[in-house]
Amino acid sequence: MPFQLKIKQQKNKENSQSFSKIEKFKSILDKVKFAARNVIYVKNWSDSLQRSLDKKIYLSKHVLNPRDLNINLSCFSIKIVNDTHPLIHKVKELRQKSFFKNSGEKESDSDEFDKFCDHLVVIDKSISKDFVVGTYRLLLKPKFLKSQKFYSQSEFNIKNLLNSKNLTLLEAGRSCVHENYRDGRIIKLLWRGLATYISNNHVDLIFGCASFPSSNYKLFIKQLSYLYHYHRTPDYLCTEPVEKLKANFDVLKKNSLDVNESFRQLPPLIKAYIRVGAWIGPGAIVDKKFDTTDVLIVLNSKKILKKYSQLSFQKFS
Repeated sequence: MPFQLKIKQQKNKENSQSFSKIEKFKSILDKVKFAARNVIYVKNWSDSLQRSLDKKIYLSKHVLNPRDLNINLSCFSIKIVNDTHPLIHKVKELRQKSFFKNSGEKESDSDEFDKFCDHLVVIDKSISKDFVVGTYRLLLKPKFLKSQKFYSQSEFNIKNLLNSKNLTLLEAGRSCVHENYRDGRIIKLLWRGLATYISNNHVDLIFGCASFPSSNYKLFIKQLSYLYHYHRTPDYLCTEPVEKLKANFDVLKKNSLDVNESFRQLPPLIKAYIRVGAWIGPGAIVDKKFDTTDVLIVLNSKKILKKYSQLSFQKFS
């Protein structure tokens, strides 16, 4: 009996061990199932995360570059193009016709700065998809860029503008409008595009050359004197004409000027700048190549944004 009891106890022990192994195996299976469920959950979460990341990557690829622009208003389209765009030859042809109407020297106006610039254009889609009726040349210097050469430096000393710290600068120049569209609409559309570009690129200060329509500066002494007395740049932004190009004249006394008449006789673009609060640097230069007398415009971006971000077709007077 003791022997049989021992055998029985041994069997019970083996059964117990066997059961324990089964329980352990079942426990492992349960853990595997739990782990599997968690893996499935993690996979679903990962898929969701991946879809989210894919969406962000997709959006990042399709978000407009701040230097891109495409606005459609009625039959007109406002765009930004670069120097490799198919439209650029139309832009340069328009500039040539506007600036050198009576010259047969070149087919299009072009210089070393074009390839570094964005070119703002207005197209009359009612004529064709490439009928350029207005343009502005834009040269951007972001605040993080240490240096940038500007066209204006060939005519004016602009060190005070360049020394302004932590400012994004924009040179706007080569502005012109097709001769059949000079009723005020196109310049306003150009400024609508300019305001959008300024906003997108967080521009702080805009500057550029503006012209009187003759290199005989003596014709404009009253207007130049008016600009000096009433719209001169503050000292910290003051610019000076390059000495070799400087128009040498004596500024007329303030009380000798007819303010309304002097303003009325200004070129339309300079009047437009003044209407939005632009300053004009003292003095002028003589540009024999373009047969113009040039002044330098300086404008705080907030002023143009306030007036031209929502632009109507009201004409300039």
